[in-house]
Amino acid sequence: MLLSLAIIVATSAAAGLVFNLVMPQGIGWLPAYISSPAWQKADLAQAERLLAQGAMLVDAREAGDYKLAHAGGAVNLYPGEIKLLWPLLGDILKAAPAVVVYGRYRSRWPAAQIGQYLRGQGLARVYVWDGSLAQWKAAGLPVRAPRRARP
Repeated sequence: MLLSLAIIVATSAAAGLVFNLVMPQGIGWLPAYISSPAWQKADLAQAERLLAQGAMLVDAREAGDYKLAHAGGAVNLYPGEIKLLWPLLGDILKAAPAVVVYGRYRSRWPAAQIGQYLRGQGLARVYVWDGSLAQWKAAGLPVRAPRRARP
C-alpha cells in the first residue's frame, strides 16, 4: 500500500514537472497577482505621501473586518464582491491621481488581488502597501472603529 502511494505521488510530480516544462504558460507556483504584479509596491512613507497628494485608499479586507476597524478615509473593495462594487466605485477610483490598496491575512493577500484587478481596469497608478492595520495605527495614522454603545 505504501509503495503504491509513493508510486502515485512520484508519477504525479513527474507529470506536473513535464507539463510545466512543455507548456509555455505552465502552472505557476504563485498566483499572477503575486508572481507578476501589475501594481507597484509601496512602503508606509510612500503611501502617506501618495495620500497627501490625493490618492484614494482602498481596504481590500472582507467587509466584516473593515467594519471592525479600518484606516481613516479608506473605502472597502474586496475580492469577493469586486464585480458588484466596481461599477459603484470605478469612476471615483479612476478620477483619483493614484490608488493605495492595503489588506493582508496570514495566508491570503487580497490587496494584491485588488491591485491587479484595478490595473486591469486601466488605472495607471496602483500601489499596494504590505503592512497591517496595527502598523498603520502605530505610525499615528487615523483608524476608524465603530463606537461602542454605552450601557
